[in-house]
Amino acid sequence: MITAIAAATLIISAADATDVVSIEPYEPQAFRAQVVVLIEAPIEEVFDAATGDVTGWWDHSFSLNPAEMVIEPVFGGRFYERLYADRNDGALHATVIYVDAPTKLTMNGPLGLSGRAVDLVSAWTLSEPELGGTEFTVDLSMAGEVDSDLASAVAGVWDHFIRERLKVYIEAGCHIDDAVECAAFASE
Repeated sequence: MITAIAAATLIISAADATDVVSIEPYEPQAFRAQVVVLIEAPIEEVFDAATGDVTGWWDHSFSLNPAEMVIEPVFGGRFYERLYADRNDGALHATVIYVDAPTKLTMNGPLGLSGRAVDLVSAWTLSEPELGGTEFTVDLSMAGEVDSDLASAVAGVWDHFIRERLKVYIEAGCHIDDAVECAAFASE
């Protein structure tokens, strides 16, 4: 497979070397990471807040003020960002490839890494520990144009999403009335 990629690069390079950036020597890389966060709320409540309209807690987008950020919790569903309320401009961040609500959701897509040769799978598992609340686990698997800096950044961003955004959003009660801006994030 790598040989075929190298041969294709040589053919393209010969056609117009000014438009091609060589990635040789290039070895596809991969990483796995896991984020585990305890959220003090029932599992159904956590799953519902983590899916559907996520603009209240998801804070990484292509637009400074996206019209919508939605994770459709159905197989084949989309995680998409609509840039403007009155237009169909936007981004498809991922596709839902598995869902068993309220305990599992798996998405495949580049998220904010559009334009890079990566394959990112984000698998969520929600469980109810004996002491109460919901344990929210994100298993990340990424392959392709990945280096250790990107791997660390992706794992850190997912920790931020779940620990610093979703957990705070739910525990502050912001998911109950998502029409009002979450006071927990007012200082940002």
